[in-house]
Amino acid sequence: MLWRGKGGAVGLEFEDLPFYKRPDLTPYLIHLTRSTEAEDDYSAFDNLVNILNEGRIRGSTTKKGFIKGPSPATCLMDVPFVSLKYIVNSKSVGRKGPRYEPFGVFVTKKYAYDRGCRPVLYLSNSEMEETLEIPEKEKWRVVTFEVSEKGWISWLHEREWRCKGDLVLPKNPYGVLVRSTHDAQRLQRMIQKSPEKFKVKPRSILPLNVVCQGLP
Repeated sequence: MLWRGKGGAVGLEFEDLPFYKRPDLTPYLIHLTRSTEAEDDYSAFDNLVNILNEGRIRGSTTKKGFIKGPSPATCLMDVPFVSLKYIVNSKSVGRKGPRYEPFGVFVTKKYAYDRGCRPVLYLSNSEMEETLEIPEKEKWRVVTFEVSEKGWISWLHEREWRCKGDLVLPKNPYGVLVRSTHDAQRLQRMIQKSPEKFKVKPRSILPLNVVCQGLP
């Protein structure tokens, strides 16, 4: 269905966009968790449960999330579920542990957009500082993209979106992602046993080893 905005601009309703027609597109944004056991003894599953308990995804900072500038930001990925097996693989494991693990929460792009989430700006440092002169308070929007004779610095494959600060979740988000059916049953039992502890209760719990037809 078409709608007409200010100045006569014509657009489509969210449901009419081609997310459901192409396998490389998705109507959702995903936030994946990881283990922080070295810092606070929490597994990736524990951190997912904490998000559901608090009802929000806490924004990352320069120190913990490679966010530029003084403002924390919440990071999400515009990646179809079935493609997550290429994100949560052995290459995502660095010297300090995994960058991502197959646990997370997802919301619609429409919900995220309405709360200030936008696609990041992939820029080199010179473009950020000199060409575009991005203000310090807006640098949370920028992800480094550098190409030189020495090689590439590129995170384009994550198709990242960010919002400034924390992202408050709906009380009944579309769903969460877990590694396996065992994890799905475990989380379901926790919610049923102590529903008062969960500020948000997902409508669905999707095991990625099924959705992705196996994980690395």
